[in-house]
This record gives sequence, structure tokens and C-alpha cells, in this order.
Amino acid sequence: MDLELAGRKVLVTAATRGVGRAIAERFLREGASVAICGRKLRRDRPIVRNPANEFDNDLASDGLEEALAAMTQLGDVRGSVVDCSDQVQVTRWAEQSAGEMGGLDIVVSSASALGGTARTREGWDLSYNTDLMSAVALWNAAYPHFLKSDAPSFVQVSSVAAVEYHIHGDSGQAYGAMKAALINYMFSLAQQYMEQGIRVNCVSPGPTFVEGGSWDFIEQRMPEYNVEQLARQPSGRLGRPEEIADVVAFLASPRASWVIGENVVVDGGYTKHVKF
Repeated sequence: MDLELAGRKVLVTAATRGVGRAIAERFLREGASVAICGRKLRRDRPIVRNPANEFDNDLASDGLEEALAAMTQLGDVRGSVVDCSDQVQVTRWAEQSAGEMGGLDIVVSSASALGGTARTREGWDLSYNTDLMSAVALWNAAYPHFLKSDAPSFVQVSSVAAVEYHIHGDSGQAYGAMKAALINYMFSLAQQYMEQGIRVNCVSPGPTFVEGGSWDFIEQRMPEYNVEQLARQPSGRLGRPEEIADVVAFLASPRASWVIGENVVVDGGYTKHVKF
């Protein structure tokens, strides 16, 4: 199926690794122009902003140069270090990228603090600002450009943690709460802006293995919990980033023109509630 993505202009947050990177690479393979951003939270020392409210790339970069070098082999891509918990930086990056690409057709919001620090107010604030408010900033920045597109689409990466209990530890509380809020927010946007031709949807991945990611950590450090979660998977394995990316690409594409305000669960049967 031709997804009609060739020539489309796409933003993807948190796309230097994992699911976000797989999503960006899928769009590139479909012939889209893509702008990515990424940032790795350094917990061993503080991230310092300069007077221009930008991050020090040496402290904040999450493999951006490596990701861009690899993605350049696939197509037209550009990237920046962005702190997605900072709405000013998110807005500036989105507007700058749209200007460089000559417009904007698709936005994929996938940044997450992964629950922040358990129990603390700072952890909840980090989740709120990174997961939820980055999406708000992206939408606000993208909206004027969407009005000029003939097939505008906003896809939010949420999580099955929003609809299915599988929390281990306190940090999962903030994570699940923010992912649930995102689904509600996306549905509201979909209802309000479809009359202007803008489609808004969510994709909620189940446990997905990324080398160096959360489930890699769980496999190495929490083997009993890992075995327990694998037992919930009918296939006996975790998802792959590419399996999430394929669904996101379709949902964002003009071929999904009649899919509006949905939360598409991509989890290999992990969630057990009957999806009427």
C-alpha cells in the first residue's frame, strides 16, 4: 500500500533512539522529510541552560549526531537537541523546523519522562511537563501550519499504562496518569478540529524492547518481573519498535483519512480488557 507520505513534512520528538527513532526512519523510508529532536536526561550532574534558553549539547545530546548520520542514508532529515519539558524550546524547534522544511503536515509526539522520580513533586512535574505539556506546545506550534496542509495529522504516542494496570514501583503512577491525560487531550482535539480537516489520534504501545531502554533494564535488573510480564504476552515476547512505527505511519498517513480520535493499542495482546 502506498501511504502517500512521499514529500510530506514530519516532526518527531524523542527520535534519536527506540520507538521514536523507528517512527522517524519509517517516514524517511516512505519518502517524507523529517525533523527530529532528542535529549538524554543526565542525572549525574545538572543540565545547564545558556542565556538563549538552549541546552548545552555536550550535556544533553542523546546520540543525535549518530542518529542523524544513520538517518541521512534514508532520506531528508534534520535534528536538534531539545528539552521537551521546556515549552519554549519545543515551540522554537517546531517553528524553526517547519520553516526549514517549508511547511508541516504531520507531527508525532513521543517524548516521555518515563514517570520521573518516584513519589516526589519534582518527578510528577517532570512527567507533566515532558509528557503532557510538550504535546500541548507541539499542537499549538503546529496548528497554523496544519491549516496550510492538505492532509494534516497529529499522532500522540501514549501507552497501555493508561488503560491497563502493570505498574512496578511508584514512578509508574505519574507515567500512567500522564499517558491517560494525553489520550483524553487528543480526543478533544480530534473532535474540535476535524471540521478543519486536521486528524488527531493516539497509538498506545505495550511493553516494547529497546536496547538500552526500560525493558532492557528490567530484563537485566528485575528478572522475576520481566518473566511475569512476558507471561502476559500471548506470543511470549515483547514488541519491537518497528511494529509500533508501522502503525504510527499508517495512522498519520492520508490512507487513514477516516480514522479520527482513536487510541490504537499496539501490544501483541498484552492488555486483557475486551475492546468493545
